Amino acid sequence: MRLKISDIGMRFGKLTALRGVHSGAEGGKIIAVLGPNASGKTTLLRIMAGLLSPTDGKVELDGSQVDKMTPHDRASKISWVPRIAEVSGSFTIRRVVELGRYSLGPSSHRVDDALAKLELLDRSESLWHTASAGMRQRSAFARALAQRTPGGLFVLDEPSSALDLHHLKSMGALLRQCANEGDIVVAALHDISFAMEIADAVVVLKEGQVVLDGQTNAVLTPSSLGGIYGVDLTWAVDDGGNRHLVRA
Repeated sequence: MRLKISDIGMRFGKLTALRGVHSGAEGGKIIAVLGPNASGKTTLLRIMAGLLSPTDGKVELDGSQVDKMTPHDRASKISWVPRIAEVSGSFTIRRVVELGRYSLGPSSHRVDDALAKLELLDRSESLWHTASAGMRQRSAFARALAQRTPGGLFVLDEPSSALDLHHLKSMGALLRQCANEGDIVVAALHDISFAMEIADAVVVLKEGQVVLDGQTNAVLTPSSLGGIYGVDLTWAVDDGGNRHLVRA
């Protein structure tokens, strides 16, 4: 699987959200998309997932333009986890996860497996609207896992924002498992330490443009990120010898 992002531009009326975005990735990799608020991360991910057609440029998966795919083809190749999953009606968590199979046909085995991986089996009959923010986030992830075909594109918009430390670690392991099975995993993140832990490569956006794109260790440094975020950063080392970027 090969992802190619070519000269993407996106305008909403007079607002330019993205301009001249180029990047790419191969299967088996996790790519973190970082950047300040309103830098264009969500817009780029929605274009990658085929949910928005760009004003300029194109996104291709193995040569197929994603926004031109049929709903079935897109569902079989691209899994999407939104930052905030909107669900109307009195659906149970199980029913929400089952909706991930809508374009592909039902599979109780895939649904049960996804619920188990996100530790939701015992809460699967709980109503969505009564669930905590973290449980909803895990449910949205489970829905994408139930839909997912290994070797595709897995796109996640801030999937860890409501997770506790236990579930954050579990999510990192699941994303690595997906990558090991051939997926291209692309996740927009605000947690730089989590990005350092899981990502093979990093794309950094600012004001709708790619300002950094490369291997994680090369991109995530105090000097490279400090100016982008407008803060002074330095390295801190935890008891396990792991380095973290923190404010100086």
